[in-house]
Amino acid sequence: MKFKTLKQLATPAILSIAVILQSCGSNTCPMKTFLPNQVVEKYHEACQPSQKTVVYGNPAIYLDYSSGMKVAFADKNTASFYELFINSLKISQADFYEVDKFDINKIANAEKSELYKKIKDAKKFGGINAPLNKAVAQIVNQKQPAVFITDGELWENGERDDPWAREEFEQWLKDGNTIEFFITDHIDQGKQKHLFYIFFVPKSLAEQKSGISSDFSFYLENSIEAKQLKYSHFSFCADATQISKDYNSQSGGVNQNAGLNEDSYILGNNWEYIELYSPWTSLYKYIATATGNDGQPIQGGAPLTSKLYADFSAMEFYKVKNINIKVENITQELSEFITIEEIKANPPVPATNENGKPIVDDNNQIVLVCPGNPIGYDTQGKLIKDTIFKPQTNANECKGIFTLDNDTFNQKIASTNKGEVCIKINKDLNTQLLSSQENNIFRITVCIGNTEVKSSDVNLRNFIWQGKQVSENRSMYNSILGALNAARPEGKTIYTYYINTLPYKN
Repeated sequence: MKFKTLKQLATPAILSIAVILQSCGSNTCPMKTFLPNQVVEKYHEACQPSQKTVVYGNPAIYLDYSSGMKVAFADKNTASFYELFINSLKISQADFYEVDKFDINKIANAEKSELYKKIKDAKKFGGINAPLNKAVAQIVNQKQPAVFITDGELWENGERDDPWAREEFEQWLKDGNTIEFFITDHIDQGKQKHLFYIFFVPKSLAEQKSGISSDFSFYLENSIEAKQLKYSHFSFCADATQISKDYNSQSGGVNQNAGLNEDSYILGNNWEYIELYSPWTSLYKYIATATGNDGQPIQGGAPLTSKLYADFSAMEFYKVKNINIKVENITQELSEFITIEEIKANPPVPATNENGKPIVDDNNQIVLVCPGNPIGYDTQGKLIKDTIFKPQTNANECKGIFTLDNDTFNQKIASTNKGEVCIKINKDLNTQLLSSQENNIFRITVCIGNTEVKSSDVNLRNFIWQGKQVSENRSMYNSILGALNAARPEGKTIYTYYINTLPYKN
């Protein structure tokens, strides 16, 4: 079916439009096309969505009102630390909750002076029980920044020393968030106890170093009163890799023999796009089987990309033993993404009259100035192709093209705490996986490999206290340890390379 042109439909009402808009002429209907480097950022976001910006409400402060807290606040150091915490807050921007006996109740419009009075009101701390587990569950479910001030002693028909907060801690960590503890010590009937300030910090606030936890840390570091107080500070996170680069946004960490196209190179946020001019035969000869200055072959070949460093020290209770890479040929998938972007960038353009309304022909069909991208639209301007991109769940993974230099990674992390990520071309290159007709575009995803929880870390002893019905209460210790094990960051993506190479020619 052919669509009618403006000339064929010309009437006095639209002759002036026809003079200006020559139907579907090359000057009137330029087709927008895209190169891979022009869409790769959108493609990356579509395949690995970044965390959306979240607008958080007021931070929530939960205060345990069990009877053990009365003893805790009778300790001068503990009471002073609480007052310092209150002083660090902008009270008008925080919501306060009492965790009392069997209920959790919001304190309405509490002022600073009232909050001081509440911890000195002995009548408030009358019950041995407080629903600590419900408070932690409420905090995690609300997914908002919060602080829970508690002695950690949960009583339900006796003293519970089971890991009652493990599942909630696990969920918070698995979502990429951070749990920070500030701990003060006190004595209760001759037994060593703790008071925990448990900060639940959403991932975006931890990355931005903002929010109530960062404000309190800054306050402690700069407060004269804080220097006189005794406390401990610990942070738990399962998603906090810090990436650094020893190269700039123009050159990348690419081997000089690879023929980097600097004009198309993109250094994104924890990803980069690399387009290479050198043919595969040269990549293999001068990189995969490179020799050193002494003329001897370099073990494993020279790196194709290097000078990228991963620091895992922010995950202080994890030991990262190694990293892995996943290599996928995304040539076809990226081509499909480009097609979709070109369809969306080239929609049909209807002819309009002097009032801006679409012009229709004798059959009541809209007259088109431009028909739009022919892959996406029919001659009537109707969309005929799905323009919602769906990333492959099982991408075209291919082994035998690139390898990871784990020896260099381990050596660097042992000496500097920063592992160097070096991608090499496989010496046993499988050329059957390379197209000879079109460019070969690969996605290399760098992931955390095997990890180990530092369960023997002496600092974890700070989460054990002398119980009243048990010799040692390990409820908080086992909650943390169990959560750390369940939330191990194995398989977490830490960086992504997109490498565009030429067709393979012998």
